[in-house]
Amino acid sequence: MLLSTSESESRMTDPSNPKDALAAIQAARAGVPGEMRYPPTYDLAYGLVCGLLVAGQGLPMPWSMIALVVALAGLALLVHWWKSRVGWWVSGYSPKRARWVAIGLATVLIALMGVSLWGKDSGIVWMPLATGAAGFVAAVFGGRLWMHVWKRELAEARS
Repeated sequence: MLLSTSESESRMTDPSNPKDALAAIQAARAGVPGEMRYPPTYDLAYGLVCGLLVAGQGLPMPWSMIALVVALAGLALLVHWWKSRVGWWVSGYSPKRARWVAIGLATVLIALMGVSLWGKDSGIVWMPLATGAAGFVAAVFGGRLWMHVWKRELAEARS
């Protein structure tokens, strides 16, 4: 489990001492399990939330607003679930290489939202279903890819 800021600061006898600071960082990294596993239902829930976020852009009012609120609440619940299960949360944009996976996934989802909006303006009724399904698949694979890259990056930092 990662140390909180106050815990890691309290373990350092002198914050200006680089050896103490490095020891605190290494202790925090060692607390993260290398073989962290989480259920595939998390990926499915994340995919559903992202798919709804994408598809909602192509729905008529008030459904688009309802989809947005439900998707954002779903994301908040997923973060809460993760924190309560694992004890910490890592922003998708914080690790160096994993950040690029998150940016790529965000780009794909935003592009799909644009296609959803275009479909709505063009009167293509089925477009939200297609873009929502594509958003679901992108989120599931992108989330797993992000976790793989993040774990590898963390393992390299430990060595």
